[in-house]
Amino acid sequence: MATLTKVSPYRSGPPRFGNRPHNIDTSVKTYQLTPEQLERLRAGENLDDILKEAKEMEQQKPKVIAYTKYEEVVAERDELKKQLEKLKANIGADGDKCEQLKREADHRKELFEEAMTENERLHKEILALENEIQRLKELVNELRERKDRSEEGWADATRELRALRLYALQKLQKDVYES
Repeated sequence: MATLTKVSPYRSGPPRFGNRPHNIDTSVKTYQLTPEQLERLRAGENLDDILKEAKEMEQQKPKVIAYTKYEEVVAERDELKKQLEKLKANIGADGDKCEQLKREADHRKELFEEAMTENERLHKEILALENEIQRLKELVNELRERKDRSEEGWADATRELRALRLYALQKLQKDVYES
């Protein structure tokens, strides 16, 4: 006889993948190779060896610059400082213009908001007037139908009156000529 297999409640739920962080490096490293290094890489040399050599060469370069070069850099720095001061002075003069432009922008924003409010009000008014026009068109159609029915009734009454007059005339002639 078959026996029932018991399944642990732990195994009967959805799959569990755990909640530990996975330390996977997803960064992308890019290298800029010189044409000579690129040729060596294409020749089959290992990239790590090429980069290690380039790093060693960088470390071997002397970090000393000539005094004349130092003076040029200092002169350039001083020139840049002067330009920065001039720009700061110009910004101070332009600050008033900037404030004026901000006030004008605020004013225009207020005007825009007023115009949008007025536009919304006019849109509602247009809808109300369109509804009124539709109601009046329906009333006009109803009145036309009533007028058409009245005209038909009048035409019927006119025909009936004409027939009654002819009948009365014949009756009168018959009474007058027969008596």
